[in-house]
Amino acid sequence: MTLRPPEPEVPDEHTGAPPPDGHQDTGSVADSSTKSRAAGATLGERDDQLSALELLERARAVQAAWGARSVADRVAVLAGLPQLLFDNLERLTAVISGENGKPRAEAVAHELVPAIALARHHLDSAEAVLGPQRIPTPIAPYRKAIRVHRPYGVVVAIAPWNLPFLIPFSQVLPALIAGNAVILKPSELTPGVAEALVEVIAATGLPSGVLQLAVGDGSLGAELVAGQPDKVLFTGSVATGRAVMAAAARFPIPVGLELGGVDAAIVLDDADLEFTTSAVAWGATFNGGQACCSIERVLVHESLHDVFVARLDDKLRRIDTRRDLAPAIDERQQRIWRRHLEAAAECGLDVSGGAPLPNRRCAPAVISGDTVTESVVWQEETFGPVVAVAAFKDDEHALALHNASEYGLTASVFSADVPRARALAARLRAGAVAINDVAATLYSTPELPWGGVGLSGFGRSHGVDALLDTSWTQVIDLPRGPAFGPKRPWWYPYGPELEDAMRALGASLLAPHAAGRLLGYGRAGQLLLGMLSRRPKL
Repeated sequence: MTLRPPEPEVPDEHTGAPPPDGHQDTGSVADSSTKSRAAGATLGERDDQLSALELLERARAVQAAWGARSVADRVAVLAGLPQLLFDNLERLTAVISGENGKPRAEAVAHELVPAIALARHHLDSAEAVLGPQRIPTPIAPYRKAIRVHRPYGVVVAIAPWNLPFLIPFSQVLPALIAGNAVILKPSELTPGVAEALVEVIAATGLPSGVLQLAVGDGSLGAELVAGQPDKVLFTGSVATGRAVMAAAARFPIPVGLELGGVDAAIVLDDADLEFTTSAVAWGATFNGGQACCSIERVLVHESLHDVFVARLDDKLRRIDTRRDLAPAIDERQQRIWRRHLEAAAECGLDVSGGAPLPNRRCAPAVISGDTVTESVVWQEETFGPVVAVAAFKDDEHALALHNASEYGLTASVFSADVPRARALAARLRAGAVAINDVAATLYSTPELPWGGVGLSGFGRSHGVDALLDTSWTQVIDLPRGPAFGPKRPWWYPYGPELEDAMRALGASLLAPHAAGRLLGYGRAGQLLLGMLSRRPKL
């Protein structure tokens, strides 16, 4: 099935702006005028008049029936989604590239094909992950425990502009599969991409109202959170993430936050320079550098530092900025780039590249110098085609430089000695570490959980973690034998026999092997059963 032909708008100016830290934003919790738009799950259904509270009421009204379906039923409804994405590949590419400005190749390779893979993964794994699971309980063999996963209810997903299709898709789809109703609030800079996303999911036959689109600026996001949904998934800046979390904490509402990153590549002394400089040149500039997982810092062994900087600078200069480099999303993002570059020059650092180019582009820049680790470009997120390079003396020094950052989303380690690199990776404060590759590519691998630590947020998208993160766990405990059975020996009245039996149970838990523990459980059970015959229970 192919949806209607694209009619993308390519605005010259955008309303709203990223926050001062430069990370992608979806609108802060602020006072400003907003227009909301809702799209029901029926193709083409639109209502430009629904308020945030009306969207939430509508979601609550339809969620109960959707959440009551089995996981298998929900998967069956959404089963055609991978094919729909592929059938609409050209249309969706045009919408993403036209509204966001990124190259068509990046729209396909970084967003749409990974979305197909993500859909395939979630649909294939959902029943095994979310279905009822038996929990063994050796100390209570007379009971049967079942773990079930329940939908939160209404999930508000607040998404950014830099990956305007894949990021909201990774929020929305697992939440729907888990049985939630979802309200998607995209960035006001890329509403057309979000509308196309809702339409393609709606075309599966999803019940009307289960997925709604709310278009507006930060005040609309604030209204949605204030309306007390059951969970909020936010991707954006640290500043706005803090505001979202504070607003949700009033109720409280659980949140998942994927925030900024000043991600690093660590280049050990035995790294292949030709391979590594090519990897960093791409990893620092794809999507115009506007990715939370782009390489913004490079730590290079001092023996390779000078030649590394020279080769990297040469490769950055050879990037076709008109064809391959995405523009800044707006002029405010450009100003952040300029501020960081000017601050580096004022500090006496070596700045190569960075000249402003037409159509909101900037020549890729590499910054180096003895004090680079003290500069704003090292410590804050530039969110542009700018990379800073520092030298380190040994692995311990590299570890200290890396972990000094408050951010911790991804990291990359380059070395001919993979075991050495793996040992270093295990000590890095980062949610994902790639060895001899750019860690950003892990976002395109659907099986791998994605998320950070520190200022980079918490919660995980992708992998089974995404399905688990959009549901809550319930335990149902059942009798294995008779419906009621005997009264429990640990009920009133208490006596020394109960203490003896519990001591025996505690001792059995210390047995080093399972067989010994089982024997201990049996002895404790005999003592407890004996209590039933000697001491009548209330």
